[in-house]
Amino acid sequence: MKEKLSISVVIPAYNEEETIKMTLVTLNRCTWVNQLIVVDDGSLDDTANIAERYCDHVIRLNRNRGKAFALKEGWKKVDGDIIVTLDADLGMTAREGERLVEKLHLDHLDCVIAKLPVQEKRGFGLMRHRAQKLIFSRTGKWFESPLSGQRALRRKWLEVLLEKDYVGFGVEMAMTVDLLKSGANVDEVDVSFFHRATGKDFDGFLHRGRQWLDMEKTLRKMRASWQ
Repeated sequence: MKEKLSISVVIPAYNEEETIKMTLVTLNRCTWVNQLIVVDDGSLDDTANIAERYCDHVIRLNRNRGKAFALKEGWKKVDGDIIVTLDADLGMTAREGERLVEKLHLDHLDCVIAKLPVQEKRGFGLMRHRAQKLIFSRTGKWFESPLSGQRALRRKWLEVLLEKDYVGFGVEMAMTVDLLKSGANVDEVDVSFFHRATGKDFDGFLHRGRQWLDMEKTLRKMRASWQ
């Protein structure tokens, strides 16, 4: 990389005591990471205490506020020129976050979204397809992974995102639209991240049900702003 810019990693986490240690230990060994922030979103387990031992700053929310709120709280604390957002359950593959930063630099982009490998245990892709169509209808750009939480962003664009009222798991779709509408250059890159996938069992449907509700709330807010 020709540019020497500092990089802050923000990880929203909710009840991730089983996975977050390996993710943070891995990132601590990465020379490209300059600041590591975990936002504990009101976890009921030991997530925050584990994170305290392995990162620069832990933000503890007193109750579960949702992914969008947690991300924004983390963004407010960043020092870096580049912000990388990652999920807490990536484990050793969290080191692949460097691919996002490389793509950002080499292609002179403002935001990079990770395209994850296909995992065996997965749902039907209904939310992904809906997000793809929504983003395309508003911006004319098609993304393979519109709901990916693994992203790199230049700090100057935080001003656009922090003023928005995002809802839970709808944040990725909405921020993509807002960045593109504000003139940001956004693209995707294949990255070998692997995380805990939700399947076609009860827990998987419950998780996707919460995601769907968040997306519906986000869509209502977005449509209201278009009028």
